[in-house]
Amino acid sequence: MAERESTPKVALYWDFENFHAILGNLEYGEQWYRENRFTPQPPIVDLSPVLEYAASLGDITINRAYGNWQWFANYRHQLNIAGVDLIQMFPRGQNMKNSADIRMALDALSDVHTYQHLTHIVVVSSDSDFISLAQKVKQSGRFIAGVGVAGFSNRFLVASCNEFKFYHNLFPQPPAADAPAAEQPAHAPEATAAPTMEEARAALQRALRQCVERRGENYIPCGLLKQLLVRLLPAFDERALGCSSFSAFLDRFPELLQWVDRDAGGHVAAVAEG
Repeated sequence: MAERESTPKVALYWDFENFHAILGNLEYGEQWYRENRFTPQPPIVDLSPVLEYAASLGDITINRAYGNWQWFANYRHQLNIAGVDLIQMFPRGQNMKNSADIRMALDALSDVHTYQHLTHIVVVSSDSDFISLAQKVKQSGRFIAGVGVAGFSNRFLVASCNEFKFYHNLFPQPPAADAPAAEQPAHAPEATAAPTMEEARAALQRALRQCVERRGENYIPCGLLKQLLVRLLPAFDERALGCSSFSAFLDRFPELLQWVDRDAGGHVAAVAEG
């Protein structure tokens, strides 16, 4: 029982209609959802990889999704299997906005302050409206993670999260170790795509330097190195860069580091610069 109680507790919040709309526009054309939002929607979102990611952080104790559910009956089976708590948001105002982002942010903050056992908050959205929520969750001492769509996720939201995953990168990646990262064009100047190998290399170089400075020794646990790398680059995902593991990612940079041992997750040493 004590072990169960010590397991991290996760609250998962889906900005479902917005998330579905982005994926629908990607699949059928930029204006597809605007033109078809008041018709029965095809099941475009696969909940499984997002649920698996959230479960990797801890026990999912809250699983709540927001949207105008009268058009999403085709998701019934997925939602029931996942045990999702559905919050109905009817469109309001001339622009027909359903105000899900406001309600979702308020509910998340309320849950954070009501349920002290919550350790991780996962927000499934690409919307910049959740930047303030991410900042408040961090201030409460909780871990905030985001799941969005590359090219449509606000770069400031990504930076505000402890960790940010792109939806398509949550699916199993090709087994080839040298598989190139998928290219996804940015949709808007404020949106962000998955980090490139060059960006990941630069962040790794900074992480190595900081680890050595903080520890006072050139003997760096790989787990600690990855934690710091994700803090510097929240959207980092080695699988999206064609690497089957973090160790495989590190193997790409012999000019930056060398392996000391591979015990207990492994330890590396930074190669002297210059």
